[in-house]
Amino acid sequence: MKIKIGTLLLLLFAQSILLAQKLDLEPYVFVSRAQDTVLAELGNFKVLEDRANPSKDSIRLAFIRFKSTNPKPGSPIVYLAGGPGGSGSGTAEGGRFKLFMKLREIADVIAFDQRGTGMSDQLPDCPYRAVFELKRPIEKAEYLQKSRENITKCLNFWEEENVNLNAYNTTESARDIDELRKVLGAEKISIWGISYGSHLAFEYLRLFEDNINKMVLASLEGPNQTIKLPKHTEAFVFKIAELAKDNYGADKKYPDLKEKILAVHKRLKNKAVTASYKNRSGGMDTIGISNFELQAAIATFYLKNPDDSRKLPKTYSQLYQGDFSGIAADVMVVKRYIFNGIRPMPFAMDMQSGISDLRAEAVGEQIDNTILGSTINFLLYEWMKSNSFPQLPDSFRVLKTNTVDALLLSGTLDGRTYLESGFEIAKKFKKGQHLIIENAGHDLYMASPLIGDILLDFFKGKNLKVNRLVLKPTLFD
Repeated sequence: MKIKIGTLLLLLFAQSILLAQKLDLEPYVFVSRAQDTVLAELGNFKVLEDRANPSKDSIRLAFIRFKSTNPKPGSPIVYLAGGPGGSGSGTAEGGRFKLFMKLREIADVIAFDQRGTGMSDQLPDCPYRAVFELKRPIEKAEYLQKSRENITKCLNFWEEENVNLNAYNTTESARDIDELRKVLGAEKISIWGISYGSHLAFEYLRLFEDNINKMVLASLEGPNQTIKLPKHTEAFVFKIAELAKDNYGADKKYPDLKEKILAVHKRLKNKAVTASYKNRSGGMDTIGISNFELQAAIATFYLKNPDDSRKLPKTYSQLYQGDFSGIAADVMVVKRYIFNGIRPMPFAMDMQSGISDLRAEAVGEQIDNTILGSTINFLLYEWMKSNSFPQLPDSFRVLKTNTVDALLLSGTLDGRTYLESGFEIAKKFKKGQHLIIENAGHDLYMASPLIGDILLDFFKGKNLKVNRLVLKPTLFD
């Protein structure tokens, strides 16, 4: 008992030291990538790196605060970026800058850099890389072997550098958000996020439901949905094939695309190919392409948004004719950049979010019976099965019923976080509204200015009279 009390006192003492440190706020001229300029504030504060192991060690977290234009602002709106690995400040610099500015009508808008991202303290990159031959078709087994060997080298490197990767998990990050709430002096905060940002928001909801005012989440990734189901990926590809039959009434149609897709992958399973493409220097490069490498290229580059999937019918039609030159450059990127290394924060976050036994069993059964296997997950599922890296407890992966005032958004052409998953999540929100955006993809906040207007109305407390928004479709090439 004395040991437990001593540990508790040490933890409380360490936390009191950190909370006593004042929030460091300074004027900051924020410039977007489009050169929009606004006067904001740069905030820094410290939190314990690993709350499970009380010590004085801390990390610095950063955020940009865009002050509200409302004379009576509501609860601060905290933006949670996707990834994992994306940053709030980096997101605000891009195409969503205007949406950040629009939401200032409601409250201060906080572009939060989660631990290990953006202007917050970063972890050292691993210097090791797996190398895959470009000219030779390479099967999945070799990618698994070499990537696992490289992960071992990286984990040893981070251990030698005294990097505590175990502290980089979604639960710790959710607790960071509540520390942010405290240093802001806010009784409650509103959450605005997307993709992995929604995954993080669900953990904040599990731990701190009473501290949430409103919540807007898009491209939903539930607590047990880090690893996507291969059958959902296949269903999405076949949905594209079905839409391509008529191509929204355009002249160019693809009446038998599904059959061609199946035929292409069947051929590659039996015999890999090589193809050449013109590189940036004007020369020709030769690339070996196995079925796994084609699967990975399609999952990585052709599914996320309609601007990506618009190329899918033409690409598969060319592959069916035996022309792999169009996709060869994408396969080169897979070989050279996708599976060759790991970044510390995203790797640790995803690995510790983990997968339930039941879902792991389902994924395992579906991998070899679907056209893209588990490549939408890169090799995360396989790494989880073979690596002893810790996972968060089972309770983390359960989304309980809640009463948060929430707006949930899903795009019908999101090839990353699928509509089926969104329906499953929405059932847990007693006061939630699930807005389906027809023809929108994963990055749906930028799909139409109407979406920003809807967010603004929701945060203002207006009654939304729409549960489905139909956008103009993107024609297939």
